[in-house]
Amino acid sequence: MKAELEKELSALSLEEKNEVFTFLMPFVTPDFEEEADSTELIEELERRLDSDKKNPEAAISFEEFNERWAHIG
Repeated sequence: MKAELEKELSALSLEEKNEVFTFLMPFVTPDFEEEADSTELIEELERRLDSDKKNPEAAISFEEFNERWAHIG
């Protein structure tokens, strides 16, 4: 199931991913507010996505991120 879901989510546009995120967050964090669904946030995420596409070598996987940062906090 996880692989299928990951495949489907990766195929979504940034706006569609934001919709999924906004829909799911109240289930994960009950005090979540939809303020994060702002035009400025979408623009910033798109800017970061473009930056990542220009320099894909700088990207790390989710697993690498977890290994590096999960112990903090």
